[in-house]
Amino acid sequence: MNAWLGLARGPFLYLAFSVLAVGAVRQWALAIGELVRAHRLAGDQKIPWRWMFRKSLGWIVPVNALAGTRIPYTVASAAFHIGMLAVPLFLAGHVALIRQGIGIAWPTLPAGAADTLTMAALVGLAVLLLYRLIDRAARFLSGPQDYLLLVLCIAAFLSGYLVAHPEANPLPFGVIYLAHLLSAELILVLIPFSKLAHALLFASTRIVWELGWHFVPGGGERVRAALGKAGEPL
Repeated sequence: MNAWLGLARGPFLYLAFSVLAVGAVRQWALAIGELVRAHRLAGDQKIPWRWMFRKSLGWIVPVNALAGTRIPYTVASAAFHIGMLAVPLFLAGHVALIRQGIGIAWPTLPAGAADTLTMAALVGLAVLLLYRLIDRAARFLSGPQDYLLLVLCIAAFLSGYLVAHPEANPLPFGVIYLAHLLSAELILVLIPFSKLAHALLFASTRIVWELGWHFVPGGGERVRAALGKAGEPL
């Protein structure tokens, strides 16, 4: 067990961060390249930057969605995303591990706040998983990756909570600690290559959508032809 923990705290951890870093650079490079290409081809190159900035903030803090029909889903998603960002970055144990590895540290969350965010994220993840299982439309749109990522995130948060609270841990400490390290490292590796990549690309998403409606010259007429409406106004 000690040998596995040594690998998980050392080579596996460095490998996970390396894959994340290289994958993130690749995703950003591809996104920037596509944005430049889309802007160059757009028939209307005027982009409402302020509006898109506000809409991007709306994705981070989805206040408007609280007035819709999927309020439990929205609240659960917000709880998960807040916990997913705050706990890994600002948990005291994580920051200490980073300081040990590369000598860099920053302020950390109080233990009580970290526990609250962890439990909120776990409840949010459970609601999201239940929603995908019982809602017909969500179940139709969900693939194996969606369930895998949810289960993996639940494993990382739950094992992390048990590591921080060994008195509540029914398993040997080494087993649950190893499970936490490996599940978290697998998430880091998967971020650039899965739907979790939106954590890296959310800032460019709104720009892509906006440019998608700025048809290339002649695009409108081609849309009419595809719809069998050639020569007619849309």
